[in-house]
Amino acid sequence: MVHGWKLKLVIALLKTSIALEVFRYARNIRRTRILLRAIQEKIRQYRGPRSIRKVSYVNRKYYWDMYGEGWPSEGFKRNVARECRRIESQGHHQTGLRNVLFGITTKCPLQCEHCYEWKNLNIPERLSYSDLEVSISKLIDHGVGQIHLGGGEPMMRYDDILRLVSQFSHRVGFWIVTSGYGVTAERARALQQAGLIGLCVSLDHHRETDHNQFRNHRNAYAMAQEAVEAGRKSGLVTSLSICSTRQYTTKENLQSYIELARAWGVSFVQLIEPKAVGHYEGKNVTLSDQQKKMLLDFFLKINDDPRYEDYPITIYHEYYQPTLGCRGAGNGTFYIDPLGEAHPCPFCRHPSGNVVTDSIEHCIQQMRSHGCRVSELSTRLESLA
Repeated sequence: MVHGWKLKLVIALLKTSIALEVFRYARNIRRTRILLRAIQEKIRQYRGPRSIRKVSYVNRKYYWDMYGEGWPSEGFKRNVARECRRIESQGHHQTGLRNVLFGITTKCPLQCEHCYEWKNLNIPERLSYSDLEVSISKLIDHGVGQIHLGGGEPMMRYDDILRLVSQFSHRVGFWIVTSGYGVTAERARALQQAGLIGLCVSLDHHRETDHNQFRNHRNAYAMAQEAVEAGRKSGLVTSLSICSTRQYTTKENLQSYIELARAWGVSFVQLIEPKAVGHYEGKNVTLSDQQKKMLLDFFLKINDDPRYEDYPITIYHEYYQPTLGCRGAGNGTFYIDPLGEAHPCPFCRHPSGNVVTDSIEHCIQQMRSHGCRVSELSTRLESLA
């Protein structure tokens, strides 16, 4: 992790790089100033009063968010130009969409307690490689900057992922969202060389036996740990993602988790709230208001408290909802399930067209007509802040 005076230097150089890329896009001083002010305002809205206190340095690039390209890189330059186009589009279809989560397979050797694809798990595969090519091309043409490949367990289609990353990584950034299954040192190196940015590895408890039970697989914890190690040694950005259940969400458990994440050397920890979807459908899994406040306080502490400068950057999407609203339904992201159906997010299951047969514009229009049922979190968190 980079912090202190080194971080100040990195941020100064980063701002200079952004200004140069905006000027390269705008080609005149007046237009550059207008675009820079608009970008600064978007950053202010996104982060609120918080400043960047640390960044992760991996493979000669700096990262402050697992949903954006590292700097310096060609992907970062593309993102700056893409943001300039969005600002100038004034409501054009490319204005909102930045990344997507794409479930590319129904196959999975685990049976996780919280699986939101439970109903589709291990049914016959629907998406051919050609379907994946077509869909990813559409997403790139629509302005998507990053694609997170999930499942099922995406590494069940390792050969296809390697081909996709090799084919498209010069146009879009790729992450893999995995349980750790099938992530070997050899595969991690091959994926990194093909252009993969990072691995988001699911780990739902800091204790091995509890995580194995949650994932219903006796080697789940070992697979997650080995995947993180293989990713780090290969130069991939690594992240841990936890579904913080009602049983798990205590101050003691969260502290134990971040200590483990630090020991494993990951760059990011992503906090996900359980939702009554998939295997949790019809179950009372929603966190209490007190637990939601606990996650919010934990997020702020780990990211902003100087005592945690050497700890992984923490991602908690619900923090931004009071100011930005729900980022799903094409307002920033959306979800594609292993059947190719578009949904506002993994937890709002409203089929809104198919990315193979329909246009991205059609899918997003359908999503926005349905709305997003988790947007109520915005009001709830606002009352807790």
